[in-house]
Amino acid sequence: MALIVSVIDEPRSARLAKAMLFLAWLALASALCWSETVWRDEVRALSLALQGDNFAAMLRQLQGEGHPALWYILLRAAYVIVGSPVVLKIVALTIAAAAAYLLVFRLKLPLPIMLLSLFSSFSIFDYAAMSRNYGISMLVVFLVVLSWERGVCNGILLGFLFALLANTNVHSAVLVGGFLAYWFFDLVLARPRPPLSAYRAFVTAAAIAAVGVVLCVMTVYPTFNDAGQNDLADKNFALLVLSAFTAASSYFMAFYPDRVLELVVADPSLARIFASLMAVLIYGSLLGLANRRPAMFAAALVLLGLSLLFTLVYPGSYRHQALWLVFMIAITALTQPPRLGPVDVAGTEAAVVVKIGRLCFMILLALQVASGIERVHQFLFTDMPLSRAQDLGSFIESRPDLKNAIIMADPDYLVEALPYFISNRTYLLREERFGAIVHYTRNARLSLSLADILQTARQLQQSEHAPVVILLSQRLDRIAAPVSLRESYNWLLSLTPEDIPAFRSETTLVKRFGPVAGSDETFDAYLLK
Repeated sequence: MALIVSVIDEPRSARLAKAMLFLAWLALASALCWSETVWRDEVRALSLALQGDNFAAMLRQLQGEGHPALWYILLRAAYVIVGSPVVLKIVALTIAAAAAYLLVFRLKLPLPIMLLSLFSSFSIFDYAAMSRNYGISMLVVFLVVLSWERGVCNGILLGFLFALLANTNVHSAVLVGGFLAYWFFDLVLARPRPPLSAYRAFVTAAAIAAVGVVLCVMTVYPTFNDAGQNDLADKNFALLVLSAFTAASSYFMAFYPDRVLELVVADPSLARIFASLMAVLIYGSLLGLANRRPAMFAAALVLLGLSLLFTLVYPGSYRHQALWLVFMIAITALTQPPRLGPVDVAGTEAAVVVKIGRLCFMILLALQVASGIERVHQFLFTDMPLSRAQDLGSFIESRPDLKNAIIMADPDYLVEALPYFISNRTYLLREERFGAIVHYTRNARLSLSLADILQTARQLQQSEHAPVVILLSQRLDRIAAPVSLRESYNWLLSLTPEDIPAFRSETTLVKRFGPVAGSDETFDAYLLK
């Protein structure tokens, strides 16, 4: 009960103000959630969760996907109860609401940090409206903070939460290491020395956490999405590691709002300036923990751990990068009010350092609020969705002649979002099979031409005796010269002026879909004659 009820000794006015803040967040996050058109990464998870006749079969087929199992188990369980794809949004929003509740009512945070965190882009959109497995990380991280005082007594509760956190997503295993590092440094640097039972509790938690990490690794590897990993061939491993350590902040440029990133892309000189500013904000934020050295060391290790992951395994998007902010929020709450020991910084000079660090962190969070405002404007006040999959679904349903149509696409991943809206069969060109879950593997047709697509569509039409709809992300009327286009991780699409007329003569352009924001899921739809 201590984890779910709010602090009862607060003034009534404070509790009322917090309730209003939480309701404002809930209204905003709900509006974004239900206005956002689900895209391929969201629906892919649901498709994976619904594989197999039971949970065991689903887990067997999940092996190698690249994510641990917790999110898929939750989706499968919710689908069993509700029986509708809408569980994708319900589960994500419920988890985010629980995390937001803890943030507002339970975590001991300075008011500015709480407010900025609550209305950051990751809190209202990426971990709430976007139905992915990263919102679970935020919830479990906050539960770790609230369980800390009781959990350090025997280590079992914290160990269980660490194991759970490691199975939300691969990146959160780094957060587990951060919490264990904080605990370790707190024990080792404490004076007087803690009793042996304190070390025993740490070892117990670390052992349980290790089981969770091993389970995560066994679920994720070996991956069938081998093309999605960083290609380290002919690269100096030592230099890569060194770059991750010396320029960690360069992996977190997505902390800037889109408007700033557009300037960075347009002007290389501005890119250097903003990269330097981000380094100041990120490293400066660590100074906000200078009055609790174990917390500062832990936050720095998480920063470096994520940088290494982005360097050696696969690049990090905003949703991955924001996990460091979540850890910073958690470790700040965990050290409130600070308990100074001999190894901690104290005095007037230290107080100034901490204040400067806190200011850097609040500026960093303010940038996330600016990104959140961009998301609100984009999804609530413009007619530009994240994906045109829903529009395609409505179009297909409006055409009785396409009720049983087979849908194929280039790139293949354009079909992944369709099962949320329509039940038509989908065909994966590069893997030459029916399905709605793309395997990003090097063992596929990595290079395609329009002639290849047309030939495959014709063979499919003849063998299945069904209409074939072809989705192309490229606008053929804009291709004036031969071109070879890179798609996804390692795919190539070759287009020539000679192939385009032949393709058009055997197909009919039935629908051109409009622009999208935040993804590439728009296309022209062709019907094979």
